[in-house]
Amino acid sequence: MANEIYVLDANVFLEYIYNRPLQDKAKNIVKDAILERIDIILPSLVLDEITEVLCGNINDMGEVDSHLRYIEKLAKEGVVKIVVPNTDVRMKAIEIARTGHKKSGYPEFTDCLYHSLAILNNAVFITNDKRHISKVKSFGHISELSQYQERN
Repeated sequence: MANEIYVLDANVFLEYIYNRPLQDKAKNIVKDAILERIDIILPSLVLDEITEVLCGNINDMGEVDSHLRYIEKLAKEGVVKIVVPNTDVRMKAIEIARTGHKKSGYPEFTDCLYHSLAILNNAVFITNDKRHISKVKSFGHISELSQYQERN
């Protein structure tokens, strides 16, 4: 039986890095991937988004370096698969980003890239962004980090 596949938003890693309330959920996802209970796919932009947040919020360059190298280590060890979104993913992201309306707003394109990667890989996009979820729930393949259940 194939593992369930998840696409993780950058905010999942930030829960872990910043000891936020859902840190244990974020740790459980990574642990499940390390134990090969699930598969994780990440769009390459996750590294840029995490780096941007670390750049503006952590002064200790050694700490920033450590966090970034940890994600690279996960990729080198095959715990996560980092992919550059192809045209199919980008086109699906455009479709998602064009939904919504002026009152509720439109989905953010970068979040749509994560989400489209999940859709096209029959995976689930895990995020903390409740606004994004509410705008695009009709597409499916999306869940809040708080809903993740550790695998046994």
